[in-house]
Parts: sequence; structure tokens; C-alpha cells
Amino acid sequence: AVRLVRLGRRRRKKEDVKAARTRRRILLDSDDDTMSLAEEQPPAPAEPAAGPLPDAVTEEQLMSSGHELLEGHTCPLCCLPIALPMAKHSKFKPCCMKRVCDGCILASRQRGMGSMCAFCRTPTPDSDAAVLALIKKRADAKDPVAVESLASAYDEGDYGLQQDTSRAIELRTEAARLGDLNAHFNLGCIYDEGDGVEQDVARGVRHFQHAAIRGHPESRYELGCHGYNERNHELAVRHWMISAKMGDSDSLNEIKDMFMKGYATKAQYAEALKGYQDALEETKSPQREVAKAFFNGSD
Repeated sequence: AVRLVRLGRRRRKKEDVKAARTRRRILLDSDDDTMSLAEEQPPAPAEPAAGPLPDAVTEEQLMSSGHELLEGHTCPLCCLPIALPMAKHSKFKPCCMKRVCDGCILASRQRGMGSMCAFCRTPTPDSDAAVLALIKKRADAKDPVAVESLASAYDEGDYGLQQDTSRAIELRTEAARLGDLNAHFNLGCIYDEGDGVEQDVARGVRHFQHAAIRGHPESRYELGCHGYNERNHELAVRHWMISAKMGDSDSLNEIKDMFMKGYATKAQYAEALKGYQDALEETKSPQREVAKAFFNGSD
């Protein structure tokens, strides 16, 4: 199957499990949803040079910005937000670097256009080489999403590429500079863990902050984890409240756990739960419900 590696996601609340943690990779198939857990690769022999340190983000910026999902979380066809995790409810298209919801994918198939992209009508690539060519073409044009996709391909050794962690980090640094929030998130994970680079937690947090203030729920979740691990429970709750209201179930579960431990109030948990349910409701449509039944039945 033709795969696209987009972003990492892992739960990091407890410090004592950090050493044993593996990074969660979400693999997006052009024809079906594929999710797998990939073991962390050993650090590269030579560490790549770090890019410029992202600018500091003020607390006011951090807490007043990024409460709405970024544009990439919205289907470009039906214009509805896509439920999290997006890999479960949509497909990523290497031809146009767009993410199309399952409802629109099914509607396109029903119109006899299943062999082409539902958004740009480009024929679906039939090989890894064809996918790589599409990604490289857009990456050469400095498309930030394509640059991050190419970085993921080097990171995983996909599409016939030799795995090259240093090259992946270089490309991710470029993608972040061009504005890709998934690149910021992945660099945050990389520097926070010292994965193939010298560990630099402060740099990792800066990357999480830059993505969070622009509406990246995974990065907001990670900032909550940092607050928790620093014993700043109030800060952790504030971050998780924001991402829970964006539809992030992990954040909602953390708020519930904090409530059970006495670190969050009943009112905060109720507010987070309502916000999560409202966000989830906004992602629903009759077309998507039909697609959900169709794709679940075809698994």
C-alpha cells in the first residue's frame, strides 16, 4: 500500500514511563486508513546542526491564541472540521497536499471518480515512486506540507528512500520555517526526547508553543504534559482545557484524571466535556455517517 507518514503522537504524562516510551507514528494510506506503532530508531551517528531557535512566546499569546483548529483540520470540499484523530476519518492526498474527509471520499467514489483525487482530480498514484515524485515536486516549490511529508519519508525510509534521520531533521526545520505546524510538533518531540539530536527541552517546548498558538491540538496537549511534569497542575489543566474543546479526547481524559485527583474542579471538567462534545458534533454530517458505516463495514 502507498503510505504517507504525517505526524507523531504519544502520551507523556508520567515521567517514569518516558524511558520506555515509543513514538507513535500515524501512517496515512491513499486508499485506506493505516495506523501503526513504529519503534524509535537509534540516533544517527552524526547529529544535524540545529536551526534558528524559534522566538519566545509570551504567556498572554500562549493562552489567548490557538483555541480554534487550524485550516488543515477542515475538509476542503465540505468545509467541515475533521474529527480527531484525523487519520481515522480522512485521507491525505500527496497530489495536492490536502486532507479530504471520508464522507467526501465516498461521495467521489459513488460518482465514479474513485481512481482520482476527490479534490484536485489528479489520478491516484499507483506506486511509491509515483507518490515520491508528487511530494518532491511540491517540496521543490517550497510547499511546507510537502517538505514535512518528505521529511517523514526520510525519517521512516519510505518510498524506496534510504532512512536518513539527519536529512529528515533538516527538512523538518525548513518546513517549520515555512510555517508547517506538524513540522513544529515533530521537532518539538525530537528535541524534547533527544531523538537523533542533542536533547534540548527548551527548544522542543518553543516548537510546541509555536504550533499551539496557531491551533495545533497535539502540541497543546504536549504543553499540558510539560506543565504536569513540572508539577504546575494549574497550567496543565489550562492547556488541556483548550485542546479538549478542540475535540482532543486525550486532553479530556487528562482533565477527568485531574478532577479525580483534586487538581481540577468539577466545573472545569464539565466545561471541558461540553466543549469536547460540541467540537465533536461540529464534525458530523449525514454524508460522513454513511461513510463511517461503509468504511467500517469494508474493513
